[in-house]
Amino acid sequence: MELQRLGVKLFVENPSSLEIRSFIPIYHSWIQRQAIEGHLLIDIHDYSHVYRGPGILLVAHEGNFSMDRAEDRLGLFYYRKQPSKGSLRDHIQTIFRTALQACRLLEEESELEGIRFKTDEVLVVANDRLFAPNTPETFQQLQPVFKEFFEQLFDGNEFTLNHRTDPKERFSVTVQSPHSMDTQALLQRLA
Repeated sequence: MELQRLGVKLFVENPSSLEIRSFIPIYHSWIQRQAIEGHLLIDIHDYSHVYRGPGILLVAHEGNFSMDRAEDRLGLFYYRKQPSKGSLRDHIQTIFRTALQACRLLEEESELEGIRFKTDEVLVVANDRLFAPNTPETFQQLQPVFKEFFEQLFDGNEFTLNHRTDPKERFSVTVQSPHSMDTQALLQRLA
């Protein structure tokens, strides 16, 4: 399956202690120092006023980063806009590596007072209704690739793939594991 427009969301462990607008100066500093490898960081948009919206959006040429509040769950959502090289599995790995790098940078920000990202639940979204309609058939096609990738990422540990079947929504899968690992450990597995 030729699918490029994928996104991943990693949820914040302690969201109640965070002020959404505190990400604005942090994203500005990322733009100034071009902090995300392989990305041309361009601009920031403040959607903090939008209920369950994208929060604070960092626009890059290759993809967008946002502190997303969809479903009342704060998390970093990275959505790839530009194609990457290799197979679908390679593309998924590129997206996860980028999202984990951004999470790691946020965890290292002293202004955020110990923000941590959970890795026992991850949301994968396909923003391409033509190539990935939200159907059981799409899930059947993508399930082996997701399974192979997450077996490597979670080092063979147990996990489940749950297809969200609402036909009005984009194709998405929730990946759940009984163990939450450190973002740095997961990054090392994808190196």
